[in-house]
Amino acid sequence: MKDKKLAIISIIVIAAAVTVLLFSIYGGVTADTAAVTLPSAGIVSGTDADSLADVNPKTVQAVIKTLSRPDSYSRTVTAEDYWSGGGSTTTLKVWVSGGSTRINTDSADGAENILVTSDGVYIWYDGSKDVFFSDKVSSTTADRWMRALTYESLLSLDASRITGAGYTEYAGENCIWAEYSTPQFGYREREYISVANGLLMGVETYDGDTLIYRTTSGAPTLAAPDASLFTPPKK
Repeated sequence: MKDKKLAIISIIVIAAAVTVLLFSIYGGVTADTAAVTLPSAGIVSGTDADSLADVNPKTVQAVIKTLSRPDSYSRTVTAEDYWSGGGSTTTLKVWVSGGSTRINTDSADGAENILVTSDGVYIWYDGSKDVFFSDKVSSTTADRWMRALTYESLLSLDASRITGAGYTEYAGENCIWAEYSTPQFGYREREYISVANGLLMGVETYDGDTLIYRTTSGAPTLAAPDASLFTPPKK
């Protein structure tokens, strides 16, 4: 009887050891689990990028959700519009601190200032005492004033609309890219999102094979901007 008990105990110990070994090898991963691995440093491109990161149309939304934007930063954004026979370029200087965003851009009426806070949106021109104010503000208001530098629209898409995704270099940053067709007009849009800081570094919009819009971000500075930039003007 004693030998029988020892045999049973031995079988249990061996089974437990095998279970631990199998778990350590496979980590509990099932066939439905998407493997996502991003390089920690260094610029890669082309076929090298594909071998370093398993980012594809099925996994790209989940990967982007793991990224987060810095609370404070500044950068310059260039927005380019193209149409038959011409085009235009707009340069925006952007400062972000917490929930506030300050944007400066030149226009035909002079330097335009836009301040987005939790209270609302302030717009005024240098040299003018007139201030426009609207209390209509949402989580995407500042992104829209930055000429659609946001990727929430990509995250809300049905995954079937995403036609391509991967990892590449863009604007000097290691980026995840995703290409999809827009629900409203069927444009082909490609977005580039920095792995290092979670900021959208660029957007390209095509009507068929024709480029009609492009936004490119300069290298961001992650230091906190001067607090005075976010003081609302007197209305």
